[in-house]
Amino acid sequence: MKGFMHIVEVLLIVLLVFFVFSQFASIPRISDDWSRTKLSLMGNDVLRALEMKGTDWFDKTEVEYELNRTLPKNLVYSVLLENVIKPEIVIGCLCSDSEMNVINDILYPGSFFINDEKVEFEVIRVDDPSALFSLDFDVALVYGYEDFSTNPYPLRNFLNYDRGIVEISDNPVIDSVQNTTFGLDSSGTTSGSYEITFSDSSRENGKELNKIYDYFHHIPLFYSSFEGLGQWWTDLNAGNPQDTGKPGPSVKLTGSDCLSINTLIYTKFYNSFKRGEIDFDAYLDENASLSVGFGEYYASMSTNESSGYDSFYDQSMNPIGSDTSHLTEPWRWNHIKIMAKGNDLMLYNKGERVAIVPASVSSPSNISFFNLCGEAYVDNVRVTHEESYRFENFLNNENTIQSRGDVNKILLEQAGTDFPACIINYNVEGIGNGRTVWLSENPSYGSGYKTLVKSLVSWAAGDKYRVIKANIKRPVSSRIYKPLNKDMFQNMKISLELGYLY
Repeated sequence: MKGFMHIVEVLLIVLLVFFVFSQFASIPRISDDWSRTKLSLMGNDVLRALEMKGTDWFDKTEVEYELNRTLPKNLVYSVLLENVIKPEIVIGCLCSDSEMNVINDILYPGSFFINDEKVEFEVIRVDDPSALFSLDFDVALVYGYEDFSTNPYPLRNFLNYDRGIVEISDNPVIDSVQNTTFGLDSSGTTSGSYEITFSDSSRENGKELNKIYDYFHHIPLFYSSFEGLGQWWTDLNAGNPQDTGKPGPSVKLTGSDCLSINTLIYTKFYNSFKRGEIDFDAYLDENASLSVGFGEYYASMSTNESSGYDSFYDQSMNPIGSDTSHLTEPWRWNHIKIMAKGNDLMLYNKGERVAIVPASVSSPSNISFFNLCGEAYVDNVRVTHEESYRFENFLNNENTIQSRGDVNKILLEQAGTDFPACIINYNVEGIGNGRTVWLSENPSYGSGYKTLVKSLVSWAAGDKYRVIKANIKRPVSSRIYKPLNKDMFQNMKISLELGYLY
């Protein structure tokens, strides 16, 4: 019995010692945890300080300069932006020379501005499918059907690295890749000849489809910051852009007697505006009256009631519709929006609706700027598509459908038949990363189709942009959120990762 009790005592002592040592082992290393806490606090302070300074987070040079002069020299860092459109999108295109010309024409002028940031496309043609899925590309674009089912691994690896694939083709063969990766199948019936519309699901906030829907309605058909006047026509000698501060440079329009149009008239000849929005920034002196002509109407902004109010006018410059007797504030930049929606024309000044008239533009037109009195400056002109845009039919007796009838992955469909014209896929089965797009080809592509392709490529490229890369061992991450909303709402997430060199 005594031997047994002795064994029990030994076991109890061993257990007690083990318990005590395990408790000490679980105590964190104070110096290590305190270092990481300091990095976290430092990261939060730096992010907020740089944001208060108005740092352009998309400008790598500016961000590096600010961080290098702010952070200790023994730290390494990386910066990641999320919920944004990548500012530089490199596209690998598996296409012929003629198809490459079509893609370049669709993406023309190769860039656009949104929320004051420039997005640029670079297209690189490849002949061999094996070169298409290089990780140098953000998006792989396939013009026409290509059979990747015999060797799907490069494609799957490309998606695994959070890349995107866009396929533009009519009635692709439904092989294993088309079915599982793109989410496509075929039907026993075919499409009709009705218009193509955005699906109901694409209008619902919070869905992947809605991102593309928003991109489409905010990517400009036309944009000008007046850094060059070659795309504008004027009936007199061309004026020179003036450096007036932000936004700038801008174009200067000078009036004379307020009675006749004997000043510069700037006209953009692209004959495409009928419904949609015209946005621009305007700066007027205390005697100015600035007008925008489109279709058979004018929208006018005035800083002096003797020249009229902010309102709409007919071709004889007679005021039409209702207004609020609103005057534009002089000596400052005002953001102006002209909206042609349905059967109404609406005029907004700094977010306030100041005039409305029940009318619509009868046929697509040019856009002109002029002023009758004083001095006015115009900058950052952008024209975008109307809400709920409808496409002319570009389905040609097609039978491609979404493999599971998933309405959350059908972007466009044909009114009357519900046949898809564009299907997207994300969280790809067996991969979990990357994005794919199938879009029916449109040989007679117009402005709507061009904007659609730009939107799809922007989405397929992903919404994360690594401004600065670094290999950091055990990084400490800090983050802030910054809403971007000049053109469209983007809740940008800015993450700063910090770590020690040694």
